[in-house]
Formats: sequence, structure tokens, C-alpha cells
Amino acid sequence: MLKSVLTLLIVLISVYWVGEKTRRNPKIDAFLSAIEGHYSKLNDRLEDATAMEGLHFLRKVYGWISVFLFVCLYVVQQFSQPNSTNILPLFWVFGFTFMGWFSIKWVIDHKNTISEFSNNALVIFGPLLLGVFDLIFHTPFTEILVLPFQQIATTLHFNLPEISNPLAIGSAVSLVFLVFFGFYYLLTWAITVPVFLVSVFAVVLPIQFARFLAAIDRKNTFYWFTVFVMIAISVWLTKL
Repeated sequence: MLKSVLTLLIVLISVYWVGEKTRRNPKIDAFLSAIEGHYSKLNDRLEDATAMEGLHFLRKVYGWISVFLFVCLYVVQQFSQPNSTNILPLFWVFGFTFMGWFSIKWVIDHKNTISEFSNNALVIFGPLLLGVFDLIFHTPFTEILVLPFQQIATTLHFNLPEISNPLAIGSAVSLVFLVFFGFYYLLTWAITVPVFLVSVFAVVLPIQFARFLAAIDRKNTFYWFTVFVMIAISVWLTKL
């Protein structure tokens, strides 16, 4: 099937290259002229675009694709018999597009993204404040707060040190939360950077290619585009 499609593309490009004989039909000439004109405008827009503009645009594309795929996954699960063959490809594409959207937001708009997580400061330092509150007003908030940690330690057969000072308990819990969010922050960078680099490559490559075509022949960018498509298809066919 793939060979047939690639061979058909070669035939169509070859017919386009015939030039004058192909364009003797007014309808075919008008059709090809429209394609050349639209591609020329697209090439001009790509040539003038910046990587940052491309990333902002790609982020929107990732977002809409993620929403569409999420709806598709929901529909498949609700209205058809679950099948890993159908769901897994959708899930992986959804995961990549969502991470693509998030990675661009995380990297290029990092300051604003971090500010959205500023409420986590209350979660991190809340136990410490409760410890101060217990110390002053003799309330049992930190004792209640530490109960889940004691239950987890018991389940894992791990002995927690006996601490009675509310300020020490609050400080210890705050330290645990701080370590957790620090690990989450570093893990987020480790996951988003590779996906972001793929997005940068996907944006920069078309821009540089458009500038390359314009440098060869600005008036005939579509023609030179077909030349490189023909080269790529020919190499691809040799590998099949």
C-alpha cells in the first residue's frame, strides 16, 4: 500500500514537471497555479516566522489534538468493547500531544507556570505553621497531621522516631513536602525537555527549509519543494 502511494506521488510530480504540455488544459493550469500560489504564500509566512511564534502555534495544535483524542478515548471506552489494539495507539498519541502542550508551556512560559504553583507554598509550609500554632495555643493539629505518616510507616514496618515537640513535627512534615515538590520539579524538567526539543525541531526545520527554498528561487518555491519531495520518496522506495 505504501509503495503504491509513493509511486503515485512520483507519477504526479513527474506530470507536474512536464510543464507546458500538462498546462495546455486551462482547468489543470488553473489548478496547478492555485497550488503554486498557496504554497508560495505559505513559504513566505514560514520564512518570516520565528521559532517562538512557531512554538506558540504548535502548542495550540497540541492542545486541540489532545482534546480531540481525549474525547475519542472516552467514546471508544464508553460505546465499544475495550480493545488494547484500538486504545493503545490513541493513548500514546494523546500522551505525546499532551506532553508536547505542557512542555512548551513549562519551558517558554516557565515563570508564569511556576506562579500557578505558588499555592503549593501553603501546602509545604502549612505543617510548620500548624506546629507554631500548636506550640502557642496547645492545640493537637500536628498530632493529627502526623497520623497518616505513622500508619504508612507501620504498614512498611518502619519505625518513626518519637517526636513530641509540635514545632519539630511540623518542620519534619514540611521538609517531607518540600522534598516531594523538589523531586516533582526535577522530574518534570527531565520529562518535558526531550519532548520540548522534538517540538523545537518540528518548528525550526520547516522554517529553515522555507528559507532554503527561497534562497534557491523565491518565485518557484513549489517547484523546488517537489524536487526535494521526489528525492525523499526515491530514497524511501530504495529502503522498502
